[in-house]
This record gives sequence, C-alpha cells and structure tokens, in this order.
Amino acid sequence: MIGIMADSHGQADTIRDALAVFASAGCGSIYHLGDVCDTNLPETANTCMRLLQDHRVITIKGNNDQVIVASHMGREKSPVSQTVLRSLQNLDLVKNSGNAIFIHSLPFARELGLASMIGTMGPQEIGRFFKEFPGRILFRGHSHSPEIAWLSGGQVQVKSLVAGAKLDLSERIPCVVTCGALTRGLCMIWNPAENDIESISFR
Repeated sequence: MIGIMADSHGQADTIRDALAVFASAGCGSIYHLGDVCDTNLPETANTCMRLLQDHRVITIKGNNDQVIVASHMGREKSPVSQTVLRSLQNLDLVKNSGNAIFIHSLPFARELGLASMIGTMGPQEIGRFFKEFPGRILFRGHSHSPEIAWLSGGQVQVKSLVAGAKLDLSERIPCVVTCGALTRGLCMIWNPAENDIESISFR
C-alpha cells in the first residue's frame, strides 16, 4: 500500500491527518506531490518539512515550494530555516517507481524543467502522456480535485474520484491520476498488488 498526498499549502495539520490515515492503512511508503509550503504562510514551512522528513515521506517539489526558496534563501530574518530551504531546493521534480510516475503537475520535467510544476494537464497534455509513456500511471497534484483520465476506444475519458470508493486501474492504464488537495481534506491510497486506488477524505 502506498500513501499519496499533495498540496498541503503550509497547513501542517492536514499532513498529520493524512499520515494518520496512511498509518492505519499500513502504507509502506508515502509520497507528497508538492506544494508542501505556501507562499502566504512561509512561517509554517519548517513544521511541514520536518513532519515529512520525520516520516520519511518521498517529496516532490511544487511551485509554491520553489517560490519559498527563491524568496527566502539567504535572508537573515526569514521565518524559514536555511536548512529547510536547502531541503526544499533539493527536492526532485519527478520520481519513478515501477510503472508509476510521481510529479506535481506535468510529466515532461526533462523538457520543461521548473515550468513542469505549473502547467495545466489538459486534453493535449494527457494525449501526449499516453503516447510518450505507454503502460504508465501518472500521479500528480496541483489540480486540487481528485480525478482520473484514461483512454477508452481511442478517446480520453475523465472521471471524478469519489472519496471512499476504490477504482480498479486494470483496464485504465496508461492513466493520469490527480490526487486531490490536503487543503480539501483529501489524500489517496494506491494498492499496486490489487491495482486499485482509493480517494480518502479525512474530514
């Protein structure tokens, strides 16, 4: 079982809530898909990052995290510690595990660099992903509502994910899965053994 969360936007309590969900489910690994911090709440960045580090959460860089680094690195009176800023700076844009890709927004990080954190995953981008990454699952954040996009009969299908309902991925790969935001009380559990996902609401 793999726990997936995204878009805590500086709200440490939402990270704690998701960690409790994942612990109860027996998740062996956990991913945070970026925007750990929020540019309007820099004072919470230290707590958020320490929570993730203490629980060995694999963390992806989001656009808010990058802006925090750009705005606070080297500032003597910053509320964000320089250690945390270096940790944020060194976060990867993308992680791969088996047939899964974990990113904040767009999967084309090699080409787009930092711009991959802010692009929209529209029909054109989804189609490109299916062509370039056959047989892969993309897990992403950035868009705050949980949904899945996949190909059926040559057409892109998009389905909103309902909290508490498991969805079988067997006939939906390649697919693009948007996690949903912690700020909305949402996270996700992926069970690779059963090839299903479940959107979770902890509110």
